Amino acid sequence: MNTLAKLCVALFLTFILPVGICSAADPLAPAETTVLKWKDGKKAVFMLAFDDGCPTHLKNVIPELEKRKIVGTFYIVTGNRLYKGLQLKWEIAARNPYVEFDNHTFTHKGASSVAELEPELEKCNEVINRLYPDRKQPRLIAFGKPGGVPWKISSDELKTALAKYNLIDRPPFYGPPMHYKSAAECIAAVDKAIAKGEMGHLDFHGVGGDWLVTPMEWFTALLDKLEASRDQLWITDTASYQKYLTERQSAEVKVLQSDKSGIRIELSSKADPAFYDLPLTLSTKVPADWKSCIIEQKAAKTTVAVQNGAVQYSALPGGGEISIRPAQ
Repeated sequence: MNTLAKLCVALFLTFILPVGICSAADPLAPAETTVLKWKDGKKAVFMLAFDDGCPTHLKNVIPELEKRKIVGTFYIVTGNRLYKGLQLKWEIAARNPYVEFDNHTFTHKGASSVAELEPELEKCNEVINRLYPDRKQPRLIAFGKPGGVPWKISSDELKTALAKYNLIDRPPFYGPPMHYKSAAECIAAVDKAIAKGEMGHLDFHGVGGDWLVTPMEWFTALLDKLEASRDQLWITDTASYQKYLTERQSAEVKVLQSDKSGIRIELSSKADPAFYDLPLTLSTKVPADWKSCIIEQKAAKTTVAVQNGAVQYSALPGGGEISIRPAQ
């Protein structure tokens, strides 16, 4: 190629290509999309769990959670005398949006064999599912191993049994008054989760009474801390946390279209969609002149403001194409 021809090509690349062709340097080309670490782009996760179906959970805990709109996970024992004596109150509590019931076995008597364990899991699940007649079945339910009782189940046996009954194991029990000795220590657990950007949790038995008691003033101080940290924390139940984490770990994003008219994205995950069905939170870069976007995935449709050149939204893995276009 002679000198004149090379000059013509250079002029074309410099002045013509950026105007009419989407080059690799064009920010629209990749429509860069990130699956955010935690729901709604929160910095960390925190969970509150309550074991054994203590009467103080009904009397003290649930009213305080409801007052602050904070969710709690309650590992209930659905076949013992204590539960049956309070059954009507627990059935009413199941309708509370800040109460999530999960499996703590049917009798809390432990298990010396798989043959003893399986009915404990199955019967507890049956009661919990009856408390939520509007939820699909089968579905994932969290499991909390009962403490202070005989337990001769190996980790492999437990893993197999949990899978059989669509149960997911919770994080190891850790909470006051055994592991945390003051309100300040409980509050520090929240700060630690935020600083690390990871999941933190506190587990309780009695609150303001019953057994293994957490003083009420410790508990309300902790709730006040959580309420003040909402902008940084996703406060959720055990099953939702596990769903998001599992889906996110194998999530993949594929850009199908990216031009001035709109962006089309496909979101997938290797997690079984029959059980792992929680929307993930995504962030997608959009053109600089877009001020707000209409985002659609099947029947779900929302309008989102553009912030710092991107839109943040929720989408279900395997839930169909995601369409992002400028709002008119």
